[in-house]
Amino acid sequence: MTLSTRRALSLACLLSLAPFGCDAPGDDDAADGSGGKTDDLEDKGICAGKVFDKRVGDDGTELVDLSEQNDVFARLVLQADGDPDECPTSFSEIMDKLRETDAENCKEVRDGIRTAVVSETAQVMGKADAYRTVTTRQCGDREAHELLFSNFGLTGKSTELPGSVEVIAFDRTNEVFAYYAIEDEQMNFFGTSLDYIKGEGGRCKQCHPAGGLNMKELAAPWVHWEGDTTTPGAQELVDKFDDLGSKTDGIALEGIVDSGNAALVDTRVRALLATNDLKQVLRPLFCTMQINIVEATSSGKTAPSAIPASPFVGNFAFDSIPVTATQYNTALKNAGQKVVGFNGTTQLKDKSGKLVVDNFFAFATIETSREDQTYLDKLVELKVIDDDFRQDVLAVDMTRPVFSDARCSLLESAPAIAKLTTSTGKAVSGLPKKIKDGFATSLGSAADGTAAAQLRTHLAKVDDAADHAAAAQAFLDACKARPAAEFLADAMKVVSLQRNAARQLPVMEFPPTLPIDALKTDPATFFDPATCTLVTP
Repeated sequence: MTLSTRRALSLACLLSLAPFGCDAPGDDDAADGSGGKTDDLEDKGICAGKVFDKRVGDDGTELVDLSEQNDVFARLVLQADGDPDECPTSFSEIMDKLRETDAENCKEVRDGIRTAVVSETAQVMGKADAYRTVTTRQCGDREAHELLFSNFGLTGKSTELPGSVEVIAFDRTNEVFAYYAIEDEQMNFFGTSLDYIKGEGGRCKQCHPAGGLNMKELAAPWVHWEGDTTTPGAQELVDKFDDLGSKTDGIALEGIVDSGNAALVDTRVRALLATNDLKQVLRPLFCTMQINIVEATSSGKTAPSAIPASPFVGNFAFDSIPVTATQYNTALKNAGQKVVGFNGTTQLKDKSGKLVVDNFFAFATIETSREDQTYLDKLVELKVIDDDFRQDVLAVDMTRPVFSDARCSLLESAPAIAKLTTSTGKAVSGLPKKIKDGFATSLGSAADGTAAAQLRTHLAKVDDAADHAAAAQAFLDACKARPAAEFLADAMKVVSLQRNAARQLPVMEFPPTLPIDALKTDPATFFDPATCTLVTP
């Protein structure tokens, strides 16, 4: 669920990590990773007849047939032996049951439990405030990503954990995640990754459309998480509750999210290929599906000395444009930038009473999610597309690496290919060429100067990655040649548009996540790739 930030991460109906070994399907010994024996599945256990199916709507009263659930949470908790009155109705009751059913190899501090704490406000305010947590319980032979819990609504004054909790549990047999939540003392099931990939399932699919784990702040310095800083009140919060185990950080959580999505990505690709809908298979390449937040400095409350290239050219070049602290602070003031609280209007103040105008780590911007990048890597690995085609598409409208309507619209030119997979589920032979040739044909009459014509030109040249990199570097050189203050003023406008677009995604749940500003920039504005000046069509 992005152990998202609505309820914990941005991982959001729950959590936005390396392949793991597992028993072969059908092996009853530790098939769930619990390290113990599991019985043949049947609709029994302490939660039989008590788990409500929310895959259709939140008002649904249909019950889940637990015999169909094969994830680790179902095996260890829902299907556990015992009195039916023992079906958990809170996070603490879940943890109590796991201490009975999941004791093997739990020798670490507090039963193998680790908790990462996120707060959009505590770091910038410099004091304890509001928190959400992501908790793992790694026992048996499980990887950490196989059982995740998200608690929310915590503060520095909390004396007990919330009863409501969100759960993501991995099903090794089917290689999908299952999504659960306890709400109002009721256990609910919101579907699996496969449901979400198909566009089905409950509300958690809004934040997890690809069925995977979301952690928006996925890379150093893990803004809002601990990693390159210590969050005020986080240690004290975790120390209060045995059920939170020991404190971990954003660095560890990054690995958990990565390995979980790596474990799912093959299922994601094959499920979409099976639809025989090329547009859906290629959508993450052309359109922004999920996002990550990146920053320009790893030193908290410090103005950047340079603006990174990634918000403007993605991964085509790794460079930066030098600026001074004075220029940066002036740009913030001129933009009317500020960080607001959870009500969306009141500007935050730090513990000294100073108004907060930036995240703890400065110049937070948006990039394509690592989850979707992992998916594109898998498309190349499985020979659905080749890397040349991937780079050709991403080089279209290069200075808008995220939220490019022009690039996304090109998906409508995807060719109709009769068959994408063989009977064994593999991509049909020669599929990368068929896709490229089909796009080239569809774009043959595109008017010069359009995004369609740009892609047609790219496709006409093979192995032109060096050309794309050179174009990106030429753009950055043009940016460096401009007066730094002028470039920075324009960069603030582009970044403002990116932030505003990101805020439209369900995974962006809380106003303090990113700064707001007073800029009124036309949404169609972008950097000219030749001159590094703003253009509004």
